[in-house]
Amino acid sequence: MFSSLFTPRAAWTGVVLSGAMLGIHCQVAMAAPFRDTSGHWAQTYIQALSSQGVLNGFPDGTFRPNEPVTRAQFATIVNTAFRLSNTSGTYIGFRDVPYTHWAANAISTAAANNLIAGFPDGSYRPEQPVTRTESLVVLTNAIGNTQAIPAAQPSDLFSRYRDAAAIPNWALPQIAAAHQAGLIVNYPDPMLLEPNRAATRAEVAAFTYQAMVNRGSLVAQNLGSFNPYNPTPQAGFNLRLSTLAAGTLIPTTTTFNERLYIAPNETRPISLIVNNPIRNAQGDIVVPYGSRVDGRFEPAPGGTRFVAESVIVNNQLFPLAAQSDVIHDVKDPRYTTSGKIIQDAAIGAAAGAILGLVTGDNAIATEEVLGAGVAGAVIGNVTAPQVVVLDPNQVIELRLTQDLAIARQ
Repeated sequence: MFSSLFTPRAAWTGVVLSGAMLGIHCQVAMAAPFRDTSGHWAQTYIQALSSQGVLNGFPDGTFRPNEPVTRAQFATIVNTAFRLSNTSGTYIGFRDVPYTHWAANAISTAAANNLIAGFPDGSYRPEQPVTRTESLVVLTNAIGNTQAIPAAQPSDLFSRYRDAAAIPNWALPQIAAAHQAGLIVNYPDPMLLEPNRAATRAEVAAFTYQAMVNRGSLVAQNLGSFNPYNPTPQAGFNLRLSTLAAGTLIPTTTTFNERLYIAPNETRPISLIVNNPIRNAQGDIVVPYGSRVDGRFEPAPGGTRFVAESVIVNNQLFPLAAQSDVIHDVKDPRYTTSGKIIQDAAIGAAAGAILGLVTGDNAIATEEVLGAGVAGAVIGNVTAPQVVVLDPNQVIELRLTQDLAIARQ
C-alpha cells in the first residue's frame, strides 16, 4: 500500500515511523535494572540498550516491556541508536507534528535520512503504534548501506514463518533482509512473526539490539560484551569468551506434545531444547540445559535433517551452525489399518483371505478383493507414502559445523 507513496527504500522505512522512546524523558540510572524486567525474555536486550542510553525507563523505575511503541517514540530510538544527524540542514515537517512536539527534531532527522516518511495527507501520526513490520523495515534500512546483510529472497520467509502470508507486499524484501541479518526476534514462538501487530517496547529493544549488532563498528563501540557477533570487550566490562569447537555434539529434544509427521520435500521450522549442559574443553558450561535451538527440518536424501540457525543462551541470541544426521523416512504408520490398506491398494484373493484372518475383518467385500494378478498390499501397506515420524521428547543430536563462540560478562 505504501510502495506507491515513496521511493522503495523510503517507503518501506517510512511506513514505520513510530518510535520507542521508552520513557525517554526520564533520567533513570542507565545501569540500574528495571523492577519489571527481571526474568523477562527481553531483559538482556533491554539492559544492553539502557546501559548505552538508547532506551530509558520511567520515573517509577519500570520499563513497561509489554506496552506498545508509538511512531514518535520509535523515531527517537532510531536517532539515538544510529546517531543520526541532519546533514542537509533542512527541517522536514508534518502537519500533525508542530515545532513544539517533544519528538519533532527526531522525526525530522529520521525523515531527512530517508528512514521514515509520512502519509499522503501530510501527516505523520506520531501517537499511532508502530507495527512489527514497520519497525523491522526501518531498522533494516538503517543498516542497509553496510555489507552486513547477505542476499535475501522473500521466498525464504515462507519456509520459516507460519504467518508469512500476512506480511504486506511492500515490506517483503526488507523483512527478508531482516531475517537474513538476524534482526527478527520472536517470543515465545520463533515461527510466528505477527507482522501487523503493534510492536511492544521489549520487541523494539530486541530488534534494535540486533540491528546494532549488525552495524559492526557501532556494535563494538556501544554494546561491548553484549555483542554476540563481535564480542570486543570495552573498558569496564569483564568479558569472558567461551567457545565450543566444530564437531561438538549437542543433544536436544523435541518440544511438541503429539507425534509429528514430515512429508518428503517439506521444510518445517521448529524449536528444540538442549537436554544436557554442553561444556567446553575447560569444563565450563557454554550452552546450559534448557537452552532453545531454533532452526528447521529440511529434506535430505532418504528423509530429513534438522539444520540449526540460532541458540538462545541466558536470554541472548547467538547464531548457531549445527545439523543432525539424516532421520530416515518410513511408511506412514497412519496408513496401516485394514481399512487404509483396502482403500490404498488392490489386494488379490489370497491376500484378502490372509488379511481377513490377521485383522479379524470377515466383512471384506468381494469388490475389495480383486484378481490375484493385481499388485497390492497384504500387511504393512506397501503403497503408503513415506514420511519422517518424530515423537514427543525424541532426542535429536546436533553436531556443530562451525565453532560456537558465546560472550558473557
